[in-house]
Amino acid sequence: MTDAATRVVARVDVIVVCWNDRDKITVALDSVFALPEVQRDPGFANVVVSDNGSSDGSREFLRERYGERLRIVENGENLGFAAACNRAFAATSADYVFLLNPDAELRPGALASIVAFLDAHPRCGIAGSRIYNYDGTVQQSVGEFDTWGGAFLRSSAWGEWPIFTRFANGASLRDWGYDSERRIDLAIGAALAIRRRLIADIGAFDERFFLYHEEVDFAKRAAEAGWETWFVPASEAVHEGRGSAKGQYSVEARKQRSRRKYWIKHHGYLWFLALNAALIGRYVLYLGVLVVSVSAGRRLLRR
Repeated sequence: MTDAATRVVARVDVIVVCWNDRDKITVALDSVFALPEVQRDPGFANVVVSDNGSSDGSREFLRERYGERLRIVENGENLGFAAACNRAFAATSADYVFLLNPDAELRPGALASIVAFLDAHPRCGIAGSRIYNYDGTVQQSVGEFDTWGGAFLRSSAWGEWPIFTRFANGASLRDWGYDSERRIDLAIGAALAIRRRLIADIGAFDERFFLYHEEVDFAKRAAEAGWETWFVPASEAVHEGRGSAKGQYSVEARKQRSRRKYWIKHHGYLWFLALNAALIGRYVLYLGVLVVSVSAGRRLLRR
């Protein structure tokens, strides 16, 4: 069977975005090719690397190592994660897409189990795998859409105060063991399955999100269109986290920038300005408490 024919009959397109990831991308790719479901049927998964103009020899290395077992989409420059995924979406055609970070690896049965879940749940447009850290602990890989109060608590230290924790974003997930199938608002994109029909329905990723929050925006749009997002623990992956980011840029600064874009897009400028005003106001409150405390302390010393 030719490589082109294999891509046509594949159940799932596995997409790995690469940007100077030569030293670690084999972890992800080797784990896909080692899956029992892929070993039994090499046509089960079509593997695509969407390369964002890597300058470390990644493309040449991948062609030499994997040959025709994978396809490389050359983007020519660093377009960001969302745009790189979109280029790969346009170059593939399987019923399901599975996004896998270059610093993540799949455990046996990961693709077969999540494809089976999607087959059995036609209204599920997005499905997230259970993701582990390398020390064996489970990552908090799912979340809830922000409310105004949740966004305030997330952006301030108040969300960690016992009196407020039950109102913070993701509060209902805090005591959950990630051990059962569950309908959720969103899942992170490190190991994430998407139904192709969902992309056709609501469009691909919003490329204004260069990095981070593109999957949150996508899940929000999916929910608004009546699609479901689920957590599927039978599909498992291990994820290092921030693999491509190390030494390249500030992860937190990028996350905050994308979060602001998301808030403005889905909630509007007034919502966002009110949030900023409240965050600034807490410092005014702190200052007021400090002034009162100092004044009270001085009065006590004069007695």
